[in-house]
This record gives sequence, C-alpha cells and structure tokens, in this order.
Amino acid sequence: MKPNPSLGCLPNELLIFIFSHLPTTNLLPLGAVSHRFYSVTLLILKQRLGHVLSTPDRRLMLECYHPAEKLYTPYLYCNYLYTDSFADLEAGATASQSHAASDRIADWRSGLRGIYSHFRPVEHDEDHNDKNRPRRGRYSQGRAQSCSSAVDAGAGGGGDDDGGGLYERPSIDVHLDDCETFTQLCTVTNLVHLGPRPGLFRSHVNVSDRVVCVSRDWLAAQATMGWLRQRQQRRAAGGVKAQAEEEVMEGDDGVLWVDVTGDVGLRFRVSEKDIHAEHPVLVAMEEELPVAYRLEFEELLVRSTTLLTVVERSEAQQLEVAAEAKAIVLAAF
Repeated sequence: MKPNPSLGCLPNELLIFIFSHLPTTNLLPLGAVSHRFYSVTLLILKQRLGHVLSTPDRRLMLECYHPAEKLYTPYLYCNYLYTDSFADLEAGATASQSHAASDRIADWRSGLRGIYSHFRPVEHDEDHNDKNRPRRGRYSQGRAQSCSSAVDAGAGGGGDDDGGGLYERPSIDVHLDDCETFTQLCTVTNLVHLGPRPGLFRSHVNVSDRVVCVSRDWLAAQATMGWLRQRQQRRAAGGVKAQAEEEVMEGDDGVLWVDVTGDVGLRFRVSEKDIHAEHPVLVAMEEELPVAYRLEFEELLVRSTTLLTVVERSEAQQLEVAAEAKAIVLAAF
C-alpha cells in the first residue's frame, strides 16, 4: 500500500516555492513543525529580510521626545546597520532532528525573538532632491555595509564613525527636578515609503507608539557606564587593560525597551550635564538634587519578524490605494 502524499514528500525547492506565498505571520508557525520546515522557513525569512533592508525607498522614521517638546522635536530617519546573526538558528535546524517537538517549538520561538535589525537614527535633509543617494549634512547618512551581506553575516557594523567619516549623533536633553524620580519619553516609530518629493510618502505604517518612563536611577547608571566605556577606550588606546571595568560592563546592553514585548528598543549614550550652578547652596544629606542628562541616539532595534510583518502591511496598504486610485499620503510628523 502506497503512503499518502504529503508536503513532507516534496523536495525543498517546491516547499520554498509554496511557503514563499505565505505572509510572515502564517509562515512563522511552520518552523516548529519539523526540521525540514525549520530549515525552509528560516531560508525564506532570511531572503525576505535581505530584500526588505535593501529597498532604498522604504525607511524607518523615529520620533523621540519629552511630552512637552512634541511640537519642536524633528523626526529622524534610521539607516540600516546590521542584523543579528542567524547562526544559532541555523545550528538549531540540525539539532532539531533529535529534539522533541516541544523543545523544537521552544527553540524556534526563542531564537526568532532574539534576532533584531539594528538602525542608526540620523537627521534627515528635506532639501536633498535625490532620495536614493546618501544624504550628507550635519550627520552622515551613508549605509554601513551591504544589506544582504549584513543579514547573512550578522556582523556588528557601524562604530562611532559611520562610513569612515566623523559622525555627530542626534541627541535630546532630559531634566529632572529634585522631587522627580523619573521622566517620560514619547517614542513613535513608523515605516514609510518615500514619495516623489521630500516629506511626501506613498504609504505610512506605525511600528510602535509608546510613552516610556525613564527613571533617575537608570539614567545615572547609564551615564556611569558611558564614562567607564570612554575610560576603557582611552586605556585601550594606550595599551592598558582594564579587566575590572570589563566585568562591570558585562551584561549591560544599555537598551531602553519601548514596549513590554521587546519588539522595539533604543540604545542611547547617556552623559550627565553640568548644572551645578543651578543647585541650591544648602542641601540636606539625603536630598535629591536636580539633574540633567544628554541622550545621544546610538541605535534603534526592531525585532526582525516584527519588521517583516510591518513591511507586508505597508505593501498591502499600497495595493489597496493602487486598486482605488493613485494617492500620496500626507503625514505630519
């Protein structure tokens, strides 16, 4: 008696062709079915991510501001840097053959949730006429490396100088009075499809829109970590090792997650501003003093599967508009 035909009997080429027609939300659960589906699904996700990140007309835009500064804070474009390595998931494709189904599902889900695409927030230049060419103004906006190679390698590109030139990070200042234990930041991330003119967009899809509470203790800790990193860099330049400082910084990634699910995060370089002239002359021993910090944008982190889902929503939005009439989305940021 011949066995009943099933998807598992098909070669990988046909499985890739079939699964490629599925949206990301429907594709993700298939990776936990079997080790073959695991490998095929992972390959499709990598291909989609490489294609999405190499499209110049599709950009992430970030708004991050104190609630009182909404009308005065410009939005930032986000340049792609790199994507975390898929090496652990690729190794899991082989290991999953000997794993139980429950372990395979857990490994697949936890592995995907740990892969992020990293972007560098930069100031935009609305006066630039060519949107496909890297904009250069006060902040360098050249891409750090090829998108496809960065997805495959997962290499951490993008240091302090983007593209080899001097890079000045955009920043915001936060102030806490003596009675304040935290401040608030509004963070809005959108995916836009650039239109024919600066400031005009063919589509606009929201990725996240949250208000984050930033505590005084977190700011102080990050400012200390930033000081230690600068000191370590100076010592490393002079050939001096600082093992104790490396142990202090280990495990602190400095990411401020804007949602409880960890889909979007911001990494800042925090430094304390000198406002001693504003301090009162007489202060009680345990009294908190007013403080101010400068938050320099280093990276925007977006979970890769979330990014793919948002891109598909953007494409669906464009198809709906094209089916009805030609339109340009006018959005105020």
